[in-house]
Amino acid sequence: MGIMSVSEAVEEAVVKSRKLKEGIIRGHWFEIVGNLSTKSEPLWIKEDTLYILVEDSVYLHHMSMNKNKYLKKIEEILKKVYVKDMRFKVSKVNKGEEYSVSLENKENFEKKEFISELKDLDLEKKIEILKRKSQEREEALRKEGYKKCNFCGTMFLGEGNLCKPCSLKESLDKVLEDKNDNE
Repeated sequence: MGIMSVSEAVEEAVVKSRKLKEGIIRGHWFEIVGNLSTKSEPLWIKEDTLYILVEDSVYLHHMSMNKNKYLKKIEEILKKVYVKDMRFKVSKVNKGEEYSVSLENKENFEKKEFISELKDLDLEKKIEILKRKSQEREEALRKEGYKKCNFCGTMFLGEGNLCKPCSLKESLDKVLEDKNDNE
């Protein structure tokens, strides 16, 4: 295997990692669905289908009518067709709970000097600094009462050891497992 550029390495990682695709979609959710991003939440991808929580049936109907537009935007963002369908479920959406941070801590994470600090360093040093910053961020979130999901590693507020998407996925997997046992 020869030397590859960072963009090639990222594209290869996206191809291999379902969790990375899900994270990219979550990160671009406002760009994909616009203002409905506060009324919906992407959960996971399974068998080329993106599962999404929607706050109520009105938003579900609107989003299902615009599904093809959303799929096209996802394809543009991921630069390939990884998601061929979308399934919606009506449920409470707790937007902002997973990632909200107090203003004091948020300012520590968003300093512009940080970017210029990385500019002239080699890749190993950049990775080392990013890892340290990530650990500092995780510690700050823990002080705010956040926990780390035992399955995906996302920091979240709430009960239990799993974030909402992983908890719902675990419940769905159990239902499907019980269904298969009964057949």
